[in-house]
Amino acid sequence: MRVGYLVFTIMVVNIVMNMTSRFASGGRRAASVLLVAGCLAAAPVWAGAGPVSADPATGACAPGASWSDLAVVGAEVTAVDAVANPGGSTRLTPPLASATPDIAFCEVEITLTHGVEGGLGPDEARVWLWLPDDWNGRLQEVGGGGTHATNGPRAMAPALADGYAVVASDSGVPDARQPNIFLTSEGAFDWQTYENWTYRGVRDATVLAQAAVRAYYGEPAAYSYWNGCSNGGRQGMAMAQRFPDLFDGILAGAPAMYGADRLNMTMSWPAVVQNERLGDFLPTCKLAALRDAVLAACDGDDGVRDGLVSRPELCDYRAALDGAVGTKTPCGKVRKADAAVVAEIYRGPHEADGRAVWYGHTPGMDLTGGVVRVPPTFALQNFAFADLSYDWRQVSTTDLVGEVRSRLQGRLELLATADPALDTFAEQGGKVLMWHGLADGLFPADQSVHYYDEVRTLSGAATDDYFRLFLAPGVDHCGGGAGPQPVAPFRALVRWVEDGQAPDVLPASGPAPDGGTRERRLCAYPEVQHYRGGDPDSAASFTCGAA
Repeated sequence: MRVGYLVFTIMVVNIVMNMTSRFASGGRRAASVLLVAGCLAAAPVWAGAGPVSADPATGACAPGASWSDLAVVGAEVTAVDAVANPGGSTRLTPPLASATPDIAFCEVEITLTHGVEGGLGPDEARVWLWLPDDWNGRLQEVGGGGTHATNGPRAMAPALADGYAVVASDSGVPDARQPNIFLTSEGAFDWQTYENWTYRGVRDATVLAQAAVRAYYGEPAAYSYWNGCSNGGRQGMAMAQRFPDLFDGILAGAPAMYGADRLNMTMSWPAVVQNERLGDFLPTCKLAALRDAVLAACDGDDGVRDGLVSRPELCDYRAALDGAVGTKTPCGKVRKADAAVVAEIYRGPHEADGRAVWYGHTPGMDLTGGVVRVPPTFALQNFAFADLSYDWRQVSTTDLVGEVRSRLQGRLELLATADPALDTFAEQGGKVLMWHGLADGLFPADQSVHYYDEVRTLSGAATDDYFRLFLAPGVDHCGGGAGPQPVAPFRALVRWVEDGQAPDVLPASGPAPDGGTRERRLCAYPEVQHYRGGDPDSAASFTCGAA
């Protein structure tokens, strides 16, 4: 059984937790948490998971004795505010609002600081914790996306609706839209803010939430889950690698791992290649024509033409792009130089002698979206050069894999989140369910495959006991795209953790081209989908097997 882990990272708008059942078994181990909470030590041990009622009328949902001993090593709690929310004001938006009853809960906000480090000013982080009156005995933490450490109440509400105590934190970065979030006012790299954002803010929120749950309900959470995508997926993997006793289950969608150098190079590569070879971005109408040529050539590589590139590793994208030269578009004919640029985007960062540095983007992605036409100012100005005036257009492909890569590697230790040694997490019974869209326009799915392969090299067949990866053909970053979306992956994770039902497939569903519904079963990597005949929009027409 676990005495204090927090649960989850939700992610972007497209992921909705679909938890409806109440689970019966107890947790698995006692967590060693970095916690100073004197009066909490005598709290009773949680023996089973089920609804637990709390009565805000007793005064527990207010600053006072219940919260006075909240603390976390390395930080100072400066304020705790709590107010009883009678329900009906959880800011749920359609389609959640129509299906969600009024939810009474205790709304807690914790403010903490890490003081002054390295000559920098004191930071301030906020943690939001919602404690439902009708609690299901579990804790869930919701993470962020992009540069955001959290997506706020919109991400917390679905978990609350399912009875979870749910927590989120801004990790000391309240406005991640600022172009200089990792720079001090003097222009130096802000290591304290960066450390808070990469992992410390999540750790702090988890520990505080676990203590607050025990104080409020009189018993600890039976299970703790993490559920997130993009940066939220990275946050979850950071917890599995750095603090393996905090979570029972982690759902990590399209995690932004390898972010300090390799991922940032892949995300910067399209813009740098276009600028170097063409002096500008390719117009979207030409990108669309080249995308369509690749789709037409590689759609059938899996045995069925369904508008999806399901086996990108089999795709001869160079031949497809060459064949598109001369295609007429509203912005002119596709030139050989245009096709060559897209081929470089698919190929990815490489040395002048041709040696690959990291993965390129995946054939089948939507070239008109994602990072293809986005200037890489954030990575270069914040991470590489700590200079908001730095002009990204002066960077060549040689610079990117050389000097820029070296500068980015200086930030690698905290952001990389790619340690394949998950043995401690696994030994304590932890489970990771990872998924990644094969049409991801930001992070190529190849990097999640790379990480899984590294884990399997260390753990062998035992990897299946605690780590499963699912690839979703046609699905963009954390959702969207033409492919069927994973359905309730978080529910599959809970069944795995609590009932021992390891997922061999994930159901997926989405609109079919004819306006109907397309359903598939996503296969656990390294297995792939094989078409065996019949309706291509029916999951029954496919089976999983070796590539």
